[in-house]
Amino acid sequence: MGFSSYDKNSYRESKRRRKQAMRQSETGYIKPYRRSKKPLLVLICAAVLCVAAAVLLIWQPFAPKHSESEAAVRLTAAERLRQVNRANPMEAEEVPALTSFGQVQVHPAAADALEKMCAAAAERGVTLTVLSGYVSYEEQQKLYERNLAKYLKQKGLTPVRAQAAAQAVVPEAGSSEAQTGLYVEFDLTDARVKEFVERECINYGFIQRYPEHKEDKTHINYRANGYRYVGTEDAGKMRAFDMCLEEYDDYISSQSK
Repeated sequence: MGFSSYDKNSYRESKRRRKQAMRQSETGYIKPYRRSKKPLLVLICAAVLCVAAAVLLIWQPFAPKHSESEAAVRLTAAERLRQVNRANPMEAEEVPALTSFGQVQVHPAAADALEKMCAAAAERGVTLTVLSGYVSYEEQQKLYERNLAKYLKQKGLTPVRAQAAAQAVVPEAGSSEAQTGLYVEFDLTDARVKEFVERECINYGFIQRYPEHKEDKTHINYRANGYRYVGTEDAGKMRAFDMCLEEYDDYISSQSK
């Protein structure tokens, strides 16, 4: 018949007392009984875990959140350098990730760069204003048709020439880079603002999308206030090579052969 846990504990206690009595008879000194430190360690560990859990619960609401919009800031090179025109159209169903910036909507990557650019401008006493950003497929078509109607009323312009002229000013739906969310237009009426944007844009990943004397490449009339986000590295190279996006795309293709 086995011993119960009570019997075993009683036996151990009796054995301990006999040993103490033997030491007392031999040395006249009873060695103090030391209790196990394990219960104390368990209590300490439990207290530490409780404190850690409490800190985690308090900190969690304030911890940085890695949201979908943050992931959307990251663009591949192909996405950053994508051309949108009549030869490379965007479908109506293609809607990019968007976030609000002031009174307009832009791609999160462009918004992040614009925020830094505006902060740098403010430090120099310059205020940047973004007039336009993302334009949907439907809205772009309305803008194009409104502009086309003006050209169709002009004498001496055939419908074909009127369409070409309208397209060079306001691209039709699917062929406008405003549909990417990476294209913006600044208010450059202030000379200081214009100077800052033209000089500093590449440091924040922007290029002038439709530069002067590049109409034969872009097929869009010169637009001083139109800028496209492409990333700082490629923006710097385009300025160094004096290339518009179309020329730079051809350059990259030739380098990869």
